[in-house]
Amino acid sequence: MTNENIKDMTVVEHLNELRKRLIIVIASLVIVTGFVYDKVDYLIRFLMMPIAKFRIELVYFSLTEGFTTRVGIALFAGTVIVSPIILYEAAAFINPGLSKKEKRFLYKNLFFMAVLLVLGMVFGYILVLPQALSFLIYYGETYMNPLFSGSTYFNFIGIFCFFTGVIFLIPYVIVLLGKLSLINSNTLRKWRKYIIIAVIALEGLFISNAGLITCILVAAPVLILYEASIWIVYFKEKRLEKKKRKN
Repeated sequence: MTNENIKDMTVVEHLNELRKRLIIVIASLVIVTGFVYDKVDYLIRFLMMPIAKFRIELVYFSLTEGFTTRVGIALFAGTVIVSPIILYEAAAFINPGLSKKEKRFLYKNLFFMAVLLVLGMVFGYILVLPQALSFLIYYGETYMNPLFSGSTYFNFIGIFCFFTGVIFLIPYVIVLLGKLSLINSNTLRKWRKYIIIAVIALEGLFISNAGLITCILVAAPVLILYEASIWIVYFKEKRLEKKKRKN
């Protein structure tokens, strides 16, 4: 379908195309979530590993919480598994209106962003989450006895890992903005000290008792990725300047 055909499409045709993409996404999500729900006990045991050393048992406070928590876990896992299909269908919906160069740019960056998001979530679960939980539990135990709601605990893990994944995306997004000339290396350098302060502050808040090595392992990827993004944007600026001079 060419760009001219896209312009000729009516609102109803656009809606029909959107409906088709949504049906594929929803059907895929329902099927995968149903499969995960059947095996969700394995996933629950895996997600409880970070608190195993504390010998804490999860509880529920409403009749439906046990069921809704299992469904929520299965749905979250299903969404992660189906995310390539979701990204593909979203790209396919806008794909016909793009040039070949724009299509390559879109698919390439969607792929790298998906990989970085997953890597960030894995990194957060393995290295950062245990330290954050240790701090929060030990701090709470100084004046309270821990009693965890299952839904609260699993929601915390999901949100926590998702945000660590988003943090891994930030440098890549910065590079994209630089490539599109929406941000420059000088601005990024000015922000550097605030990024360092923010990382140190977060470490002091959540993993101050984790030891020097763990703190370095947690902070290093964020700072290295940010510094790398500055230099990537800088070299892209220099290449653009050379092209302008030649022209």
